[in-house]
Amino acid sequence: GQREGAPRVSSPVGVLLGGRWRILAERPVFRDQVSTIFRARDQRESREVAVKVYRSSDPLSLQKLRRSVEILLTFRGRFTTKGCRIESSANLELILEELRAQSSLADYGAAHSCISQMDFRSSFVEIISFSHDADWNPTADPENGLMYIIMELGDTSLQKRMTECVQKMTTLELEELRSIHWAFVTVVCGLSTEGYMHLDLKPSMFYRYTDTKGVQSWRLVDLDGAMKADSQVRAQELVHAEQYCSPELAQLLLRVQREVSRVQVARKMNVWSIGMMTLETIALMPAYDLKYTWFQKWKEKDGRTTGGFLAAIAGEHSRALVTDNMIPEELREAISGVDPDMLSLLEGMLSKDVRQRYSIARCLLHRWFASKRQAVIDRRWRINEDDDLDLPGADQLDDEGNPIVKEQEETIGSDIRAYIKAQIARTKAEREVERAARAARAAGIPLGAPPVLHEIGDGSP
Repeated sequence: GQREGAPRVSSPVGVLLGGRWRILAERPVFRDQVSTIFRARDQRESREVAVKVYRSSDPLSLQKLRRSVEILLTFRGRFTTKGCRIESSANLELILEELRAQSSLADYGAAHSCISQMDFRSSFVEIISFSHDADWNPTADPENGLMYIIMELGDTSLQKRMTECVQKMTTLELEELRSIHWAFVTVVCGLSTEGYMHLDLKPSMFYRYTDTKGVQSWRLVDLDGAMKADSQVRAQELVHAEQYCSPELAQLLLRVQREVSRVQVARKMNVWSIGMMTLETIALMPAYDLKYTWFQKWKEKDGRTTGGFLAAIAGEHSRALVTDNMIPEELREAISGVDPDMLSLLEGMLSKDVRQRYSIARCLLHRWFASKRQAVIDRRWRINEDDDLDLPGADQLDDEGNPIVKEQEETIGSDIRAYIKAQIARTKAEREVERAARAARAAGIPLGAPPVLHEIGDGSP
């Protein structure tokens, strides 16, 4: 517990943690309602790290700290730094049983081989240290009252990377998309092998990391929303991202408001949520922005209409969302023209029928990830650990060990680029109309007929 006479500091900036990590007075790396991730200077090793500081030390925050530390340390214990599994996971067979019902015996054998060799540790941020008591139990630091986790510092967030693309009117390249989608799938699969799921996944929680050989990977940095899979969760403790919420979860949450207090969560809810993020990385805007103009207005209200939005997802609202087909036809054709496998995976993840929706193991085995699975096998069975790997998406190194910069290939079709530009232009135009209308109302100028918006559910982009 916190030592008497050592109250929680008002601001963590400048605080020295563990006599080693000094929090820097720079713009935070990440912030949500529960915690903030700062940059910090490791005075022992003269490098920068990331420090996640919880805003409160209440019981709920303490529970999140302990669960995050437990999961990250579990993956450290399961795998060596080279990614070799040294300890089995109790829930591995459970994941494979899901696949058995959806695929052939050959696919089942391939999944068993692949998942058994997967280095799930590399899908999550590397933990360095954490606040603890004398027995190393995660808790508030006795010296300053702060609860924190010290982690490796990433290059950039996926949210920022996507924003850069929008600003430059370009898209993520094909191999970068494959790496990002692989990160989504391996994070959910890795959590499943430990009996967890995470319904609060968002692009802002994934960061790109570059190792000493210049090889890049995307990793999850926030595990506060992790919960036991296939369990009943108290409604007030269920953390989820509304715009990535599956239709069946929306229905359960509405029932909670009406009659029950607990929600039965299931692993395929997680497949839908990463499917929505997968679609967002391709179109560079949230999925509902692609089809429904009122969704932007909902976001601008800071979620005050959450109940109505859940009803729309669940199909119980007059402005119901057509979740049977989340991909607009124009975008579907554009994606198919770039890579049919990417479209096939997306359709399997976003099946409204839970029975038809892919399991996470089936996602891992999809043709879209063939090169990624081969890389797993190559990495696992190479004889010389110091050999450079010629893996898809990995930088090649020159004689001095520096990444060789190659001219980027045009791998995303012009149809998708044109589609995204049109959606960005439409969104900007609608915001201008809304801004002009607000200004007119403020000035007392009578407005004419309101601008025509797309009808809800008509599938218009």
